[in-house]
Amino acid sequence: MNQAEQKNIQIGDTVIYQKLKEEVVLLNIESQRYYGLDDVGSAMWDAILKYGDVESAAAVLEKMYDVDGAVLRADLAVFLRELSAAGLLTTAA
Repeated sequence: MNQAEQKNIQIGDTVIYQKLKEEVVLLNIESQRYYGLDDVGSAMWDAILKYGDVESAAAVLEKMYDVDGAVLRADLAVFLRELSAAGLLTTAA
């Protein structure tokens, strides 16, 4: 996912998820693959779904964690690329 694609991020049409305490479990119905997110991944997932873009999500996450903003954005970009490659997230036109 490049810079231009980091706006209007949405959950994939074939994805269902459930929050379980501090973790999130996702299922891509199309591929029939399950994915699990730990507490940090879950916070990233929640922020992306709530705000829909990387910059807004990163700003919220920076307040939650004691981490350099550049490091957080780099980690978030990797996270989004992996979820996008798995078909769990899409970008709206």
